[in-house]
Amino acid sequence: MVVASCVLAMIAQPIAASLRHQALRGEFERLARSLDGRVGICAADSAGVSCANGDQRFPLQSVMKLLVGSAVMDAVDHGRLRLEDSLTIRKQDLSLAVQPLAAFVTDDGFQTTIDDLVRRAIVDSDSAATDVLIARLGGPAAVQGVLIRLGVADVRIDRDERHLQTEIAGLAWRPEYVDSAILNRAYDAVPDTVRDAAFRAYQADPRDTATPTGMISLLRSLAQGKLVSPALTHRLIEIMAQTVTFPDRLKAGVHGGWTLAHKTGTSSTWHGVTAATNDVGILTAPDGDMVSIAVFIADSRAPEKDRAQLMARVTHVTIESYR
Repeated sequence: MVVASCVLAMIAQPIAASLRHQALRGEFERLARSLDGRVGICAADSAGVSCANGDQRFPLQSVMKLLVGSAVMDAVDHGRLRLEDSLTIRKQDLSLAVQPLAAFVTDDGFQTTIDDLVRRAIVDSDSAATDVLIARLGGPAAVQGVLIRLGVADVRIDRDERHLQTEIAGLAWRPEYVDSAILNRAYDAVPDTVRDAAFRAYQADPRDTATPTGMISLLRSLAQGKLVSPALTHRLIEIMAQTVTFPDRLKAGVHGGWTLAHKTGTSSTWHGVTAATNDVGILTAPDGDMVSIAVFIADSRAPEKDRAQLMARVTHVTIESYR
């Protein structure tokens, strides 16, 4: 009777769900080999981490906007900023490439808040919002200093969008490049030999990169409320859940009542090679458990749809692995 009672008690106890990491690692390694280019994949829950090429460095591109958002939340925690702080964006504050914010900036400027800029940086991948926030925080080195203080390893931010994107194309940022017409003429004037050399240098550059394991560690800290205070953790994940860029990547593999809060990143393509195609985020299971996930694809000649499909597959197999 005692034995039977113990067995019944054990059966009555709920069994904690987790990823089946051994099988998942094998699936990630197979997926990483299936695509042209370098592929890094990681997924983690409370039971462990599964990775393929988890220790390789990959360019962040706009995933760095999540780092900036995290640094802003840290500054709010320490009383250096408030989310409701108002500021005016002028035309000289604009950046380059993707910046929907530019449409609202008139000769009189555009009035907004810190919270709105964080949302625009992550949800819309707005480069102008990001660069304004980086400047308000004290520059890229100050953002990196926050990451170091928070214990984030193998993730680094070295340049704002203005300087990073122009250097990839063989240019040095100039204030007049806030005018896209002037910037495009400057791009067109760069000799192919110069642009080839700049692109190759970017591919090998350790700056503005992360390892998948480093990114997963950051995401786990965020999901567990260890990065910033509970209220700001909730706000940052809430913003990430609104991301509209590249829904055909990780988000396309979400099913079974799961949800995703994430940030994408994409580089330019030069001579058929895309230096970076990324998506990282936090999956939430129907039972409320959180799984961090990151996929980085570097130096790939594969079509964009194939890169996106691989990411969607990563999400799908990760969810299917959760038992």
